[in-house]
Amino acid sequence: MKQNKRLLSLLVILMTGGLLFAQTTTSGTLKLTGAYGSDLEAKLDAAYQVRIPVLAGEGPLFSGNNVKVKANLGLSPIAGTVTLDAVLTPIAVAEISLGGGVGTGWDFDLMDLNGLRLGAAVGAPLASDSLNGLYYMGRAGAAFQFDTGAIFSGDWMSVVIRTYHELNYKGYSNASADQAWEYENGGAMVNGFNYKGEYILGYQMPLMVNLVGLQLETYTYNILDDATDMVGDLSVIANTQFTEDLSLLTAVQFTNYSKDDNRVIKKGDAAFKRIVLILTYAL
Repeated sequence: MKQNKRLLSLLVILMTGGLLFAQTTTSGTLKLTGAYGSDLEAKLDAAYQVRIPVLAGEGPLFSGNNVKVKANLGLSPIAGTVTLDAVLTPIAVAEISLGGGVGTGWDFDLMDLNGLRLGAAVGAPLASDSLNGLYYMGRAGAAFQFDTGAIFSGDWMSVVIRTYHELNYKGYSNASADQAWEYENGGAMVNGFNYKGEYILGYQMPLMVNLVGLQLETYTYNILDDATDMVGDLSVIANTQFTEDLSLLTAVQFTNYSKDDNRVIKKGDAAFKRIVLILTYAL
């Protein structure tokens, strides 16, 4: 009798696992990013994602519940970064994410660029620290998202709203406490916790240019120790869908801050920052 129960339990486990993995889907993307502002920037990202149904229920709010695990390799002329993120969708309008990554940088003498820079002492100007350490980061975030197209029928009734809030820790292995460093031209920082907020308001259309909108990104650095003022970037965005697999996102960015080599945040009036083009191909 006990043996029959064990066999039955094993059969149930195998059937449940088979059903789960039958519903699991995978996908990949190649993304080429180019930007022009004070400098030229370029980056290639290759990502692979596994989507696993989890806590799925009935109705539009719960039927698509899942966990997505995404690995990404980013490569620019001055740095290489590997990240791994897990995103839980417990309800259609919310996401909870957890992830991290590591990377390192090198010099690109042709354009006089440094992927890693470090201050020799606290407050000192930054100098090249090519391949001398690892950049590392961890992050946890939560997002709320809503699409009016889920309520109102019609091809022209889709207004997308998304807000995302993230707590992250960023550091450089070769930097001591309060020693400034910079990774991949991201601006001078010190090891510590930071906050990032993201707000998107977009309108989706049944056209080749299928999305136009506004994106606001806000930042507070060193939130647990001498926190900076909140600063941000505002972007006007448009997405062009050439084919089912190929799209181009265009963003014109404005900002109200700058960073110097001594990690001082300079807040000022909004000004043009850069134009960004992101070409994405779905594999």
